[in-house]
This record gives sequence, structure tokens and C-alpha cells, in this order.
Amino acid sequence: MTFESFRDLLWTLSLLLGWLSVAVLGGAWFAKERFRALLKAPLTDEVERLTHLWEHRVGFLMKAGLSTAALSILCLAAWLFIETLP
Repeated sequence: MTFESFRDLLWTLSLLLGWLSVAVLGGAWFAKERFRALLKAPLTDEVERLTHLWEHRVGFLMKAGLSTAALSILCLAAWLFIETLP
């Protein structure tokens, strides 16, 4: 693998992970809105079960979105570092 193909791979990974993080964080926002809507609903067994389900989805999706954003930034930093090499 040459430096040029490695640079291209890092650039592609950075872009893909960046857009994936946007999509996942959008899903986390949707899950948060569903969770808030369920908190306002009259309490039944089904609503309580769904509230716990959406609450866990919010945390999972936020962690996944922020992790992919961090990986995207690391790939971009590595790409920039390799760009400066002769």
C-alpha cells in the first residue's frame, strides 16, 4: 500500500464516518423527541416499557454518534499529517 492510496483511504474514511455520525446523531435526536413525548403520555405498562426502550436508545445512539465523529476527526488529522510528509 502506497502513501497515496493510504491518504485516499483516510480521506474516504473521514468523509464516511463524518456523514455516518450526522445520521446517527439525527437518530439520537429523534429518539430523544420520542422519549420526551412518551413522558407526557398517560402512564400504562406499554408506555412505561416504551419509555425505558427509547431512553436506552438515546444513550446508545449518542455514544455511537459521538464515537463516529471522533473517529472521523482522527482520520482527518491522520490525513492532514500524511499530507505534510514529503
